[in-house]
Amino acid sequence: MARVRLVAVLVLTLVCLVWVLWGIKFDEAMAGVGRFRWGMLVPIWLTYLLAHALRAQRFRILLPQPIDYAASFSALTIGYLALHVFPFRLGELVRPYLVREQRGVPLGDSLAAVVFERLLDVLMLLGMILGTTWFVELPTPLEVGGMDVLGLARRGAAVLVIGGTLALAAVLAMGPGSLGFLERVPLGRPVRALFERFHAAVAALAARPAVALQAFLLSVAIWALTLVAVRLQLLASPGLPSGMDTALVTWTATLSGMTVLPTPGFFGGFEAACVTALQMLGATRELAAPFAIILHLTQFVFTVGLGVIFLLREGLDLRQVVARSRSA
Repeated sequence: MARVRLVAVLVLTLVCLVWVLWGIKFDEAMAGVGRFRWGMLVPIWLTYLLAHALRAQRFRILLPQPIDYAASFSALTIGYLALHVFPFRLGELVRPYLVREQRGVPLGDSLAAVVFERLLDVLMLLGMILGTTWFVELPTPLEVGGMDVLGLARRGAAVLVIGGTLALAAVLAMGPGSLGFLERVPLGRPVRALFERFHAAVAALAARPAVALQAFLLSVAIWALTLVAVRLQLLASPGLPSGMDTALVTWTATLSGMTVLPTPGFFGGFEAACVTALQMLGATRELAAPFAIILHLTQFVFTVGLGVIFLLREGLDLRQVVARSRSA
């Protein structure tokens, strides 16, 4: 079954990439690549690095007993590497596994931190979608393959934010004592132990509203920096509109495409949504397609390159880490 899912995802990736590249004039597209100001990669990557550093701080403070910053940064970097090279978001499990193995953080504590992080990120996406639809006049719905990407992502993000919040509230309301029946179920004892740690971590976070507020503000800063990096990339691409409104629409659409069309490395869905957004804003396909590919490769190379550096520094094998994190 897993193999069938992987084949389906790879086919989806290929279809999206073919759609992006179909019908463009190759010589004009290559001319667009040639005009890209490659020297701008330095400030772009520095902006991504600052956003990454803030993510490490956010993860660190969300743990009931914060670990040292270096360990948080390393685990985050290797986890994001796994997210970009393994399908089905298996990399989400890598960070909790690494901080448990290297710093003794219980799995339930770090899982609660990751869940809260993802709720904050989805909340940021929902905010950007609402900002795009309310403050930017879009000529047509943003559709990829007949799908209203922004509409689907808006509804999905709203469901995740509301559902996730209610789920965390239910965890707090249930309490660890409500799972006593698991003692009589095979493998029930470790499940109950994990839930008890998760419950304790959520309760500790609920008792620290100042930390939750700080994590929210860090999330706003992280996504603001990402928008700045996208705008810098637009400024480095002659012929494309480069205002902050363009950066907002382009990145919101791209994130929505990655959410609606999840693929390994996010290839295909990323480019399709990005090209559609830029064309809707008046860019030609010959300029939009190279920009989308360069934008994705810029982020991919940064994330994978940084992850490989820390993977080698820690002396780890990524495939083994992912397998062991799933077992954990």
